[in-house]
Amino acid sequence: MSLPICAICAKTGVLCSACEKKLKDGKISELDVELSKILYRLGKGEIGFERAIDTKKFIIVLTQKENIGKIIGKSGDNIRQLSKDFGKQLRVISTGDLQQTIYDFVAPARILAVNTVYKPDGTTVRRVRINKRDRKKLRMSLKEIEKLMTSLTNDKIEISFE
Repeated sequence: MSLPICAICAKTGVLCSACEKKLKDGKISELDVELSKILYRLGKGEIGFERAIDTKKFIIVLTQKENIGKIIGKSGDNIRQLSKDFGKQLRVISTGDLQQTIYDFVAPARILAVNTVYKPDGTTVRRVRINKRDRKKLRMSLKEIEKLMTSLTNDKIEISFE
């Protein structure tokens, strides 16, 4: 289990000096701290995540693939409780494999392909090609998805519809 804050802080609800410094330096957010406390309580210390991002409509929880089911919980109990606590829908997205992360962001829209485009100036762009009929299925705005995926993957992401 790994959380943005240490297990003692998640259990007690009081931040130690190291976790306080992470928060002050901007390495973690208040949302990371609150989510860590709640997940520690719900999962009895067995649920971990890497980072949480607050958007207009959702809270996106980034985690390792093996923690997705734990965060969702049996019959979706944990995710329902978290949505109720935060007053927003939660989306749990796996980190690691770029293709899977991109798929999770645009689901339920269907990805046709993810291509690497080499620009004349030497930069590269990941172009995500989505079926044009699925444009309405995107749960976030196009710019918001591109911005979030770019910040997470450290690759420039561009979405196109075909």
